Amino acid sequence: MLRSVCGVMQLNIDTFIEHPGKHFPVNISFDAKRATEMSNNVTFLEDVTVRGEAYVQFTTLYLDTEIHTLVEQPCRRCLEPVREEVNLSERFRINIPEGESSIDLVIRILGFITAALDPHPLCRPDCRGLCPVCGINLNDHPDHICQEKRDDHVRLRDFLK
Repeated sequence: MLRSVCGVMQLNIDTFIEHPGKHFPVNISFDAKRATEMSNNVTFLEDVTVRGEAYVQFTTLYLDTEIHTLVEQPCRRCLEPVREEVNLSERFRINIPEGESSIDLVIRILGFITAALDPHPLCRPDCRGLCPVCGINLNDHPDHICQEKRDDHVRLRDFLK
């Protein structure tokens, strides 16, 4: 079994190239901290694990994988953290550049995870969000009433009346 636990998701393909068509197990992990640094608005709470099998035919590497991790994103309304467990099954192929002995999978794997996440997560379906005036979380303070700030400047619409 090919195994790697590190900050890079490199897959050594020499063994695959030496045995074309033979299926080899793959077990790779990518550090949660590094994954968070490479992602926008997503915090990885667990290492990204990729398990499955891979084989080479001609100049193409074929992978059949199971991807697992736990992520956290801000709620689109109140900005509270929203956790989501990610479990994906992905089949994909990569063209092997001539003379290469390893392939970095991290960008592709993080892309699969990002595509699977809700782009506008909610902490709960009835999230009330933040007060537009003072920014208080309306879920925590449901009876909150805030007076809109009076703008002492002349408003254009008042001027045009």
